[in-house]
Amino acid sequence: MMVSGSKEEILNLIKARGTLQLDEAVELTDLAKTTLREHFLQLERDGYIIREFVRSGPGRPSLQYSLSQKGQQLFPSQESNMLRDLIQFLKENGNDEEIEQFFTRFWDKRFQRASYLMENEPDQASKLIKLNEMLSEEGFMPEHEINEDKVTIKECNCPFSEVIKETRLPCRLEAEFYEKLFDGPVERTKFIAEGDHSCTYCIKIR
Repeated sequence: MMVSGSKEEILNLIKARGTLQLDEAVELTDLAKTTLREHFLQLERDGYIIREFVRSGPGRPSLQYSLSQKGQQLFPSQESNMLRDLIQFLKENGNDEEIEQFFTRFWDKRFQRASYLMENEPDQASKLIKLNEMLSEEGFMPEHEINEDKVTIKECNCPFSEVIKETRLPCRLEAEFYEKLFDGPVERTKFIAEGDHSCTYCIKIR
């Protein structure tokens, strides 16, 4: 897990219980309320947990925390291995066309979501912040840089690493995703699948 110490203990509690309130965390740990409050704030800022006010009767609603999608990804999962095995099975049974249709539809949905998030932002910097938030939720660990007529997007993690062992379709579609999103040519200068530490895309903007 990328989070350690007391913060990891909090995340484990939320995972086990579904939701967690600050007062519950005080009872379940040896940490002071002020310390826990700061940990909750930091975990929320880092995108691992989300807050929600829940009403369960008369009186003020209670503040509860649950894991975000990014938080869920910290815990072991066999989903990627299962999907890899599924793709292998489909390929062995001659279903290459269906595999391509599936991934194309998946990336179309990502493009639609990114476009929606970015469309009302006033400038390129704001648009990239929204895109970064989406990529972070998806587990890409993104970084970006704007330089005159070029945007550089660095994906430091590949959420599809097991899938790519069976098909490079996600790699091709990711480059096309950025071409459509920024309406300009894209050059991939680094590639995790070829041993680099990131997938880095340089995108000409108009």
